[in-house]
Formats: sequence, structure tokens, C-alpha cells
Amino acid sequence: MKVGLLVDITENYKENIRQAKALGFDCGQICIWNMDFYTKDNLNELKAILKKEEFAVSAVWCGWRAPVVWSHPQKYSTLGLVPDYLRAVRMEDLRRGARFAYDLGVSTIITHTGFIPDDPYHPTHIAIANELKAFCKELDERGQRFAFETGEELPLTLSILINEIGLDNVGVNFDPANFISGGRGNPNEAMELLGSRIFGMHAKDAIPPKFGEVGGKQTQIGEGSVNFRRLIEQLKEFGYAGDIVIEHEMEGRADRNADIAKSKIYLENIISEVYGK
Repeated sequence: MKVGLLVDITENYKENIRQAKALGFDCGQICIWNMDFYTKDNLNELKAILKKEEFAVSAVWCGWRAPVVWSHPQKYSTLGLVPDYLRAVRMEDLRRGARFAYDLGVSTIITHTGFIPDDPYHPTHIAIANELKAFCKELDERGQRFAFETGEELPLTLSILINEIGLDNVGVNFDPANFISGGRGNPNEAMELLGSRIFGMHAKDAIPPKFGEVGGKQTQIGEGSVNFRRLIEQLKEFGYAGDIVIEHEMEGRADRNADIAKSKIYLENIISEVYGK
């Protein structure tokens, strides 16, 4: 098991990849929110820089077009596949991202699907499940996998959705901090439920919201409420052989690179102790 880094594919993506290598990472995920990036020229340039820097991509995090509001309460109506009027175009965004990932040689794609209703008879729940079933069949035919980014849905709702879709190529990209900051569940309990379908994992830490707050806060890895040692023990128990990818989203930090370097050492020490390597 390796510790990787999530690299944003922005206009400075080549420098972002070089910086990841400079920090000691040789693997991770890439995240694409710009729909205009999906061109043959960009694909070839991305392949070239990844090959030059010897940086292996385990998954492509696929975004979708605006409006996107992460704050309360608009997040419930704007994120993922929940907005009825945006679902068709966002599914097309995901299809384009998945095809780009395939051409890049990456089998796993990830996205947030939004606050899907828990009620399996809710029209939005049914519509999203049907859209994803068709989409994941397409991915399966190409040998690709789909991973729900955890954070909006309750763990049980995710389990139900995965079973409704009914395909082996559907799982989760497990983000423990999202469960905590969003008040959606205990990561270790969620891991017990979803561990057999973990296709990827983000290393991110957080503290839960207090009464009266609408969300918790991300912290430096090792300083929040995530029990990384137990999570890594659980990953080993479930036979997970992928990487753990640091996702640093904290704004206003004095030294982002120092945060990431510290997190890398922290996680590698735990992995070494748990896996005996």
C-alpha cells in the first residue's frame, strides 16, 4: 500500500504533477472539473508529463458543470446528480470523463453524486439509480469501475444504491473526513459496511460539527477525529491493495506542502506498522 496525492488538473497541472513528485509521491488520483480539458491534445500532453515524471494515476475524479454550491443549504439542491434539470448534462460530463480516463489507461472513475434521498421510492432516488445502472454497464463493458465519493449519502444509502445497481464494478472512494464533517456517520462503522467495495480512499481529517453548526472543519491529518490506524487495519482485513490518497483542501494554511509532507510521513508510519512493511 502506497500513499498518493490528489492532483488538480488546472491550467498549472504540469507544475502540480512536478510538485507532487518533488514531495516524494509517485502515485495518486487526478481531479478534473474543466469540461473543456477533455481533448486529444490535452490527453497526449497529460500522458507525456505523467510518463516523464513516472507518476501513476489510480483514478480520475470527474467533476461536472455548474452551478456547484458546497455550502449549506444550497448543497442539497445543486450537487451531483440530484438536480433534475442538470442530470442529463452531468451524466454526459461523467461519460466524457470516463472515456478520457479510459484513453489515459485508468480504470477507476470517481465523483460526488449528491444528497440522494434515502427513500428508495423517491423519484429522484429511482432516477439516479437507473442512470447509474446504465452508466456502470457501459463502464463494465470497457473494464472500468465507478466509485461513489463518500460524503453526501448515508453509508446505508450507499450500500443500498450499490446493490440496486447490481454490478460488481460499482463501489466507493472512501473519504473518512467527509463522513465526520458532514455528520453522515462514523468512518470506522461505515468501513465495516462498505469495506468490501472500497475502490479508493482519501486521506483527510476533520472535526465534527457542534450543535448549531451546519458542518465540521477539515484539520491537518492526525489532528482531527479520524482514527486512521483503525481504518488502515480495516483496509487490511478487507484485503484492500490500493493506495491511500491525500486530499488537502484546507485554505489559508501557512505551508500546504509542509502539511502534505507531514501527512505522508504520518500515514506511512501507520501503514508500516499495520502491514509490517
